[in-house]
Amino acid sequence: MEMKKKRIVYSLTGRGLFSELSNLALALVYADYNQEELTVNTRNWNARVEKGWSDYFESVLPDCNGMMCSQYIVYKKGKPWWGNIYYNPSAFFRYYIFYIMNRIYLLFHPETELGNEVFLKMRSEEFLEKLEDIRNDYGSALRKILKFNEKTTGYIEERKSEMNLPVDYIAVHIRRGDKIVSREMKELGLSLYIDAVKGKKHISRNVFIATDDSSVKDELKSILVAEGFNVYCNTAVTQTGFDESLFNTKDKKSRYIDTLNMLLDMDILIHSSFFIGTYTSNVSRIVPLYVGFGKSLSLDDEWKL
Repeated sequence: MEMKKKRIVYSLTGRGLFSELSNLALALVYADYNQEELTVNTRNWNARVEKGWSDYFESVLPDCNGMMCSQYIVYKKGKPWWGNIYYNPSAFFRYYIFYIMNRIYLLFHPETELGNEVFLKMRSEEFLEKLEDIRNDYGSALRKILKFNEKTTGYIEERKSEMNLPVDYIAVHIRRGDKIVSREMKELGLSLYIDAVKGKKHISRNVFIATDDSSVKDELKSILVAEGFNVYCNTAVTQTGFDESLFNTKDKKSRYIDTLNMLLDMDILIHSSFFIGTYTSNVSRIVPLYVGFGKSLSLDDEWKL
């Protein structure tokens, strides 16, 4: 009797868009290395509108919304604190409901691993050291899965046409919002971005600014225009800092438009002539895999997974 090929069912959940996409790409690298099939489950994905993955992308991977194999947390293991029965009973009982469903699913599908079983493995030094060129493998996985569907492509092209964006431009990504509040990354003064742009003026006098904080765009634009630069922005972003928990409470239509605009920014960033960002941000770690590390500059950390 022929044994079934081992399979990973990796769930997208309620974290930031580029955190989810980045980890999914790494899960694909892990699955390919171990000759396993990867299925993406989008039942609990905060960006899901109808079908999930195919709301935005072509279905190049098997995808599903099955309840029994879905998870709402994949990045950590461990039982919730017993005090949650009192302080956060919904989270406590949700954990055990999903735990029981997952155990039943795995009982009937012993060839399958779920996302929380592979998350720490795929990010371990032991695994990453086995890869000859993690940047190449990771970049190839991203290019494979992030193929926009017709509707997403249409939205992006229409918005880019409205911006009248030139072919050659320097792209700047400035992350604010909850990343700063949680101290996952430090807040950098705008003068650092301005100096970095001025240092690359020989490449282009056109600058595209992508940020989750509209107040940053206005300030940066006024300074750069006075310095002789042409500045372009995604005017659909009007918030003053991305908040993951707030995004998760929005209605489906709002989350869909917000997600399209984040994908629009990413598409513009990866087609730039030169990129300036911060590698502590997930989207900034993705861009140089397309643009090239020789055409990218991080104002904080070195690139790493």
